Amino acid sequence: MKTIYRQEIYEVIDISPMDEDNICQVILRSDRTGRMETENALCHDGAGQPLAFVPLGLSDRQTLALIREFDTWYANTGQDLRDWAAEFQLIVRMLLCGYMVANPRYLELDEVIGPAWETIRGDRESMGKEADKTMESGKEKKLKERLKANYEAYIQQLGQKPAGELIEMASEIAAVNFIYGELGAKGAFREYADYLLQFENPLEVARDTWQEYEGCRQRDKELEQVLWSMKDMGTGIGEYPMAAQAGESAQGQGVVMC
Repeated sequence: MKTIYRQEIYEVIDISPMDEDNICQVILRSDRTGRMETENALCHDGAGQPLAFVPLGLSDRQTLALIREFDTWYANTGQDLRDWAAEFQLIVRMLLCGYMVANPRYLELDEVIGPAWETIRGDRESMGKEADKTMESGKEKKLKERLKANYEAYIQQLGQKPAGELIEMASEIAAVNFIYGELGAKGAFREYADYLLQFENPLEVARDTWQEYEGCRQRDKELEQVLWSMKDMGTGIGEYPMAAQAGESAQGQGVVMC
């Protein structure tokens, strides 16, 4: 008899009698590695054969997909409706709590484990892609917000300077406007978001490096080259204030899935 555990397919070797707390031990062997695992499982005694449930940590999508699959599988068992309906209801209730049944009475797990695994794996892969998009979108949004704050602070500082000094800063001001416009464009240079978010003032770091770089006419491609070089060499790290020093971390910007 097979089951799914820790995102792998395992053979159910043995299930111990449950104790007074409705806990039993399930001995499992990984189909992939042959490794043996002993897992405490929640048990429910029904018709003399307790059902064991192992924690799986499913997403909401995976849970719904599995409930649909179990509904189809039980409809094809040919068993008396009253017999399997109670078990199906219990399996669904436990799925909603994040537990997968290891030994349903009316299903041949060797037959259904393939579809069950594909349901879990396929949904996880599709959700992973969506999560990646969400994560990248979140980082891009955060970078734009930080650049906007940097830019507004810079403009405010300029408003306090005399005209003569502003004239001398013309090249710097032009560089700031160019960098801010390019990095703020939708989808532009998003692969550098992680690197730039390390800094409290990524606009300043990019501006200073840009001014040191001797440009060419194709400035959009030139900026790409500058950013690649900055990221590759870790330009500015240890020289400019980092985001963590400003009370925020560039780490942990991802999406947590249940």
